[in-house]
Amino acid sequence: MGLTSTELIDLVLDAETWTSWDTPPSYGDLPEAYAADLVRARERAGTDESVVTGEARIAGRRVAVVLSEFRFLAGSIGRASAERLIAAVERATREGLPLLAGPASGGTRMQEGTPAFVQMVRIAEAVTRHKAAGLPYLVYLRHPTTGGVMASWGSLGHVTVAEPGALLGFLGPKVYEVLNGRPFPSGVQVAENLFAHGLVDGVVPPDELAGLVDRVLTILDLRPEKSPRPAEAWAPGGPAGGQCGGVTRGADHPAPRGGRAGGRGEGRPRGRPRRPTRATSRRSTPGTRSPGPGVRTGRVRGRCSGSRPRTSCPSTAPGRASATRV
Repeated sequence: MGLTSTELIDLVLDAETWTSWDTPPSYGDLPEAYAADLVRARERAGTDESVVTGEARIAGRRVAVVLSEFRFLAGSIGRASAERLIAAVERATREGLPLLAGPASGGTRMQEGTPAFVQMVRIAEAVTRHKAAGLPYLVYLRHPTTGGVMASWGSLGHVTVAEPGALLGFLGPKVYEVLNGRPFPSGVQVAENLFAHGLVDGVVPPDELAGLVDRVLTILDLRPEKSPRPAEAWAPGGPAGGQCGGVTRGADHPAPRGGRAGGRGEGRPRGRPRRPTRATSRRSTPGTRSPGPGVRTGRVRGRCSGSRPRTSCPSTAPGRASATRV
């Protein structure tokens, strides 16, 4: 078993900068056996749930952090821990913070069944909105990370690195053996093998994680004083937003010159004459016939939003939508 969440906080984050965002979990009515399991888990782990969230500084840079605590029911995610995770991700998005996740989990909490399993969708949606706001999401896969956690928020990082020797995969080896009657091949579900096959970006010891996070965020040039775009400006149909080619245009990225602010782009770029189609050039040339039935005339249709001229279709570079000026 790897480091606890407390040990990882002490090792990776700047000293005395950790501030918890957690509030007491709420469960409602629970079966007696499950309630007893939670009491024992708290005593063993020293935490009130399987996830701890908060903020700290890494190399002086403010960062939001979500960490699993494997000693709490194998880091399993139930409804209460999912709500805590989602609240932390959404707060990081609102406050424009990069997010570092350190999962170590067997997956969803079996005591809660399907309601726990579907929480993975909500967590993945929150992470996706965070990334759509142009904010970094970095993942450190710890030993072990399997099941629904690996398949959702453990697999969505812009940069994903893993702890040396960590067991990583969807189907755990014990479950595989029960289902197939034979052990899982050795050396497959380990961090080093996933790195060799391009499934993670690196294998990094915990004591080198802080330096890696600092380098990544330095490359991305995300400084604490920089304000990211509001997340709502990236939501489909958000304020002042139009769409072109599936990319939402926010208020800070207006429509191209000659196009409408709503994103339909019915106009032409200023200062350039309309390029005639074959039909219009025939009709405008003296002595030629008018086009026959079925021949379309008028402007040339672009490939973006149905009618936008190609020269004004925005680029679709990941993380932003910008208009090509002509």
